[in-house]
Amino acid sequence: MIIRTIPLGPVRANTYIVSDENHDGTFIVDAGAYNPRFERLINDKKIEYILLTHGHFDHIMGVSELKKHFPDAKVCIHEADAPMLSDDMLSLAFAFGSSVDSSLKADIILHDGDELPFGDKKIKVIHTPGHTKGGATYIIEDCMFTGDTLFYRSVGRTDFPGGDSSILNDSICHLFDIDGDYNVYPGHDINTTLSDERNNNPYVNWSKR
Repeated sequence: MIIRTIPLGPVRANTYIVSDENHDGTFIVDAGAYNPRFERLINDKKIEYILLTHGHFDHIMGVSELKKHFPDAKVCIHEADAPMLSDDMLSLAFAFGSSVDSSLKADIILHDGDELPFGDKKIKVIHTPGHTKGGATYIIEDCMFTGDTLFYRSVGRTDFPGGDSSILNDSICHLFDIDGDYNVYPGHDINTTLSDERNNNPYVNWSKR
């Protein structure tokens, strides 16, 4: 997989542009803002999906503009966070003096265990609540996009509405229980690996899974 990272938006959430050498499509994970670099980095590939790890404003503020430029791209989000796309209160946009697009809706409502086709591969959806009720992690090959669930040696905050530290711990332990190692691409900060987080993340109580 070819993965390009652009930190965007008011708190520099990571936006990922993901493509495959053997496929003429691409997908985007989260979009904190729109950046004209998208068009150059996408390089004439078709955007198939805009995958949202959760519905907080700092991960969705660029979605409407992306849809204007790439109307065929399918906005995907877990069912529990779908109402956040168009709601300033639920998305927390109001608290930061921002506003989301009140007309924005999901094209594909996701559920735990769903799989989205991407060329000859599949993107697997894992429901990972705790930071929000509808947090989702996306896995394709050895790549795992965790949003604000799991960070490098840290975890997502749980003091916002819909957050729950015990549920978040369970979600991360569920990821840790997946066989093998993965490259972890979080919603903020630097990349890590699942193996490193299993062994070194001080915030996860794996013994209580």
